[in-house]
Amino acid sequence: MTEKENKQDWAIEDGWSEKKRRQHKRYNTHFCLRVFDEENLLGDVIDISLGGLKLLGSEILPLGQIMSLRLEAVLESGQPASFEFQAGVAWSDQDENPGRYITGLEFLGLLAQGREIMQGMINQWTQSSGSVSVCKLTPIK
Repeated sequence: MTEKENKQDWAIEDGWSEKKRRQHKRYNTHFCLRVFDEENLLGDVIDISLGGLKLLGSEILPLGQIMSLRLEAVLESGQPASFEFQAGVAWSDQDENPGRYITGLEFLGLLAQGREIMQGMINQWTQSSGSVSVCKLTPIK
């Protein structure tokens, strides 16, 4: 595969409208939210919204790949929160830093309970110092 074909396969959907790209407000993560595939680090979450998240990692992820994930967190309040969901790779491209890739994951079929938990996490992260004592996003096998 040529470099041009590779870039074209993984490029952001240029035809998407701003509305399609941003249906939910995005929040920058001022804390460490890491994504693991079992014990291997897939990347760090750069920003998150009720519609999806942006991941910075060392591998490009295939466009359209569906991942079953679990988000587990213990927030400043000491309350544990966890839910499972599916996300699809909406786009993936090389980051400005060599050997790093940014990937947009879109939440698929997020149920009301998961949406409520996610909104609660986002609210706490944005209304506090943003610290999270434990937070892990893992693929479900």
